[in-house]
Amino acid sequence: MLFLVLPHAVKVSVTIAVAVLCAALILYLALGLVFFLIALGSKRRPDETVPAKNSLFERNKDNVTLKNGYRWFDETYKQSVTIASRKGKTLHAVEFRNPSNSSNWAICVHGWTNVKREMCTYAMEYYRRGFNVLIPEVHGHGDSESRFVSMGWLDRLDLVDWVRSLVKENPRVRIVLHGVSMGAGAVMMTTGEDLPKNVVCAIEDCGFTGVKDIFTDQCIRKYHLPPKLVLPAASFVNLLLNGFTFGKASCIEQLKKSKTPTLFLHGDKDDFVLFENLDKVYDACAAEKEKHVIHGAEHAVSVMWYPEEYWQVCDAFLAKYFIR
Repeated sequence: MLFLVLPHAVKVSVTIAVAVLCAALILYLALGLVFFLIALGSKRRPDETVPAKNSLFERNKDNVTLKNGYRWFDETYKQSVTIASRKGKTLHAVEFRNPSNSSNWAICVHGWTNVKREMCTYAMEYYRRGFNVLIPEVHGHGDSESRFVSMGWLDRLDLVDWVRSLVKENPRVRIVLHGVSMGAGAVMMTTGEDLPKNVVCAIEDCGFTGVKDIFTDQCIRKYHLPPKLVLPAASFVNLLLNGFTFGKASCIEQLKKSKTPTLFLHGDKDDFVLFENLDKVYDACAAEKEKHVIHGAEHAVSVMWYPEEYWQVCDAFLAKYFIR
């Protein structure tokens, strides 16, 4: 009503100011949406046998350990399995049932933009050790019904449900959760939930402290954008589309509640999830814990570059919780 009695010149000024503010708000939200889609948009790939461009799997395509893992994955009998999520979605995974009829299971969780086949080296080694192996497809990847990536936060509840499905089938199962990069974040977040005692330990490899932290770092170092401008908008978009804010998805806070013995691994040449994350997540963990530095390893390549050291450390840790 007041607007109607204002002088014409004032009305014009107010209208322009409102238009500018609306345009700025739209631009701000658009910037957040663009960042959201780049980081958390669907990472499905039409051909899982072709590595993503410029990925660590493309750069290491001639690595002997990786090539052996691919061959094992392709030639070993496996089957696709599904369960229903708490939101009525169908969760997809691939499983390898070991002929040893063991009750030991390894749930191997892949990283950002990766596919289940790229967890081949981990699955192969667990299988050789007599474990059954389950490789879930996380939000926004593979056949997952979720359109957006959740960087482990929503995946943590799916992992709990995968665990419960194995326990329901066989109450005597003993389970290790093993995640790499974003998968490591998912594993750490999962250990903060109320897990069955069947989950006897966890291994996280080059995981981050939380979604807000990793995106802040990536804004600065990769995209050269001011995180204080970009991330609040992207987090708001994520709240609308994914149901949580970036700050909520914290490995640190989940680890403070953890009761699951955890091995923390990290390469000291990691320039994607910086090496300094190792001590932060290790110190936050309230459960029994160990850590090991893979000297010379870049991001998520420890298992390929230093397989003997990697599995020697993992075996020593696993031996404390699994009866051979």
